[in-house]
Amino acid sequence: RPPPPSQPPTVSDPTPADAAAVLSAQMRVAAAEMAAAAAEFVQLERERATATDPSEIERLQHPRLEAQAVLEHTMIAMQGMLSERDNLRNGQAGVGRHTAEPPAYVAPPPFQLPVYQPPVYQPYKAPTPAPDPVKMPTFDTPPAVERKTERREPEWEPEVPEREPEEAPLPAPPPPLDHPIPAPNTPMGEGREVILQGFNWESCNSKNKWFDVLTNEVQLIKEAGFTAVWMPPPTKSVSDQGYLPSDLYNLNSFYGSQDALRRCIRAMKDAGICPVADIVINHRCAEAQDDQGRWNLYTGRMNWDQKAITTDNPQFGGRGNHGTGEDYGPAPNIDHTQDWVRNDLKEWLHWMKNDVGFGGWRFDFVKGYGGQFTGEYVGETQPFVAVGEHWVSCNYNGSNLEYDQDSHRQSTFDWCQSTGGTTAAFDFTTKGILQEAVRNRQFWRMSDNQNRPSGFCGTWPTHAVTFLENHDTGSTLQHWPFPTDGLGQGYAYILTHPGTPTVFYDHWKDAKLRDGINELIAIRKRCGIMCNAAVKIERAEDGCYAAHIGSPRRQVEHGTCDEIDMSLPSLCMKMGHGDWSPNADQVGNARWSCQSSGDGWAVWEDRRYCD
Repeated sequence: RPPPPSQPPTVSDPTPADAAAVLSAQMRVAAAEMAAAAAEFVQLERERATATDPSEIERLQHPRLEAQAVLEHTMIAMQGMLSERDNLRNGQAGVGRHTAEPPAYVAPPPFQLPVYQPPVYQPYKAPTPAPDPVKMPTFDTPPAVERKTERREPEWEPEVPEREPEEAPLPAPPPPLDHPIPAPNTPMGEGREVILQGFNWESCNSKNKWFDVLTNEVQLIKEAGFTAVWMPPPTKSVSDQGYLPSDLYNLNSFYGSQDALRRCIRAMKDAGICPVADIVINHRCAEAQDDQGRWNLYTGRMNWDQKAITTDNPQFGGRGNHGTGEDYGPAPNIDHTQDWVRNDLKEWLHWMKNDVGFGGWRFDFVKGYGGQFTGEYVGETQPFVAVGEHWVSCNYNGSNLEYDQDSHRQSTFDWCQSTGGTTAAFDFTTKGILQEAVRNRQFWRMSDNQNRPSGFCGTWPTHAVTFLENHDTGSTLQHWPFPTDGLGQGYAYILTHPGTPTVFYDHWKDAKLRDGINELIAIRKRCGIMCNAAVKIERAEDGCYAAHIGSPRRQVEHGTCDEIDMSLPSLCMKMGHGDWSPNADQVGNARWSCQSSGDGWAVWEDRRYCD
């Protein structure tokens, strides 16, 4: 490039002799500007493509759009100069009509970003939100970093002033609904519960007795925002873990003494946390043998005999009726069709609730006996929360999980319905789909053919208890583990979506996961996300899932509502490394602030409610 002239050339009223020279100088300047604009745009594109932090991606969005507009501006200018050059050449060659000197090129006015005009809403005074016991700090969007690009420009080129974008004011929220949506009808407390599974498979072998460990952690559990703790089986058991119970009234277990258990329960209730007992009543191990050496005679307050055991267990000499569910081979299966057996169990459950102090039930292996009996036990004792472990295998084609899991979640739906709707169920459908989607980045799995969440939480969310892992699927057993490197994405999903989320103890204690889990629980509470939350899936494809979640605008008995009430706080979330932002997609005609993020996930809140 030749050095610039000592004085800028005069471009007004050019003579035919110097018109071509002036245009040539202008084209050289325009070419330099276009090259610099292209380099800046490409650099910003590369930075944005390699960024993983959602806040950084959002910060780069405006400079990228501005650089793109400047590049287009310089290209248009160059195109006009090329057209002018062709006219000059045609005139000199006598081609076409050329009766007058062409006018000198006049550069278009400097590019200006359009000023956003917010929509006009009717005046509305937002209601004062109820105080939240868990108040987390908010996070402001990081300020834009001033970019300084060194470019070698001609000395005579006028400086272009830096343009600062003006942010439009936040749009006012719409007025509240004329008729508020009633609270959800759910077996899981008030519909806003967040559960901690407070043990793993090895907790029974803890150096310090486990009930004492939980007692010492009650304050941390409360501060994290958990409202209930699922505790391990508390009764005397043949197995250390408690899942082969014998004397149900003997509460001295491998987890600690009865006194330690009662202290733990009292500490939880004093902190406003519901202690949930693991109820194992599908089977019961006898403590005495009959004259043929079979273990079928019971001791203690429930001193049953062989008539309490189903006839499906000949190895135990059962003389009761046929079973009403799947057989459990390792222990005598209880015959729940016997009135006196059910009465004994209901009396024991009343004692566990009113004397020992438990507030909720988690029923083990509920597919082993008819759901109507679980419904009878829950109806009789009226626990604050009630959930059953209805674990059946998902639909596979060889080793590949099928997309259509409707029959799987229907079986869970049918079991909940068989209890009379008194009991929720763990959402094994969501676990199976979610871990496959995260492992293979197949996030199209997360939306069913009606654009609803594809797990059980998409068909009966008030009765779905979502989770990623438990003592069976993970811990040291690893029967059906969630991919470890995707746990953050998994919790970003279940802690923002409908259903009642359950966090596994091992994950909450993991230093790499704990802060993110606590932040997500706080966001869920701030945004008022309940088990019947509305979900509008914005994207479900390879590499990216995104959704808008909030309070529903209409009541839905089964399934999920996809209309979010924007007069109340709501959130947006994404999983996967695909490029998505609620601000770019203008979700809900709102502006969003990223409040928490991690590897492959991010959660935003409506800025109108981020005080």
